[in-house]
Amino acid sequence: MKKFYPRTVEFPLIPRLFLSWTGWPGEGVFPSRPSAPFFDALRAAWAADGLEWQHCDWRPAEIQMMFQAGPDVSPELFAGRVKGRLQHALRQAGTPIGFSRKTAVRALGDNVSDVVAGYLRQQTVRVALLDERYRATLRAAAFEDAAVDLAEPEATSRGRYWFNLHLVATTEGRFRIGQEDFLDKVRAGVFAWARETGCALKAFAPMPDHVHVAARGRPEQTPRVLGEALWRCLNRAAGCRLMSDRVYAGTFSEYGRGVLGLS
Repeated sequence: MKKFYPRTVEFPLIPRLFLSWTGWPGEGVFPSRPSAPFFDALRAAWAADGLEWQHCDWRPAEIQMMFQAGPDVSPELFAGRVKGRLQHALRQAGTPIGFSRKTAVRALGDNVSDVVAGYLRQQTVRVALLDERYRATLRAAAFEDAAVDLAEPEATSRGRYWFNLHLVATTEGRFRIGQEDFLDKVRAGVFAWARETGCALKAFAPMPDHVHVAARGRPEQTPRVLGEALWRCLNRAAGCRLMSDRVYAGTFSEYGRGVLGLS
């Protein structure tokens, strides 16, 4: 294996990272929903922040919006840009609104938390291997923490954040990590990643040439930062460049994207 050198991680294609934002009025109710041109201008402003506006559910007592975001957007930055640009646009339109200081941000995905956890739980069981001892070794190294409830948000002074990520790191050249020496190091690397980032590690599933991780991230972190940290920790634990530079990141929560009428 090659010597380990830190570098920037690449995300394959466009990660499907979806975030919803919910805001409430400071007092009273919101006015009626603005016209389409109002949102057209906002869409362009949010695009400059790396946010693709997709949906809005505007009610008198609550506004909920859905965005697709890139890997360099943290939930905290997302919340600030959504609320800030919306307030500015409403003031410009002559309908200023006082928002509650607290908002809610939820990561959404094609799958919900139970499905993701179950998927990781079954990986080492379903893997197609002729050597049952190899399968058993992978299964023994897998981890799931029943005490970590991904339905619980990370609460701050400004709101609540459900920021759950499914990360997948693959080995360089599809090198098999199932040998006991590397497998123990990979497991140690995942736990080191959780400690260094402060993420709540829900589950870890090692496969012959890749690693699955499900965790709740902190709202000030970006998917890219967490992906790069996982890459570094795994390679540092291995003592060589075991993992490739490409890391997959996907968002999920207790609700799928269909909760907002999207698919």
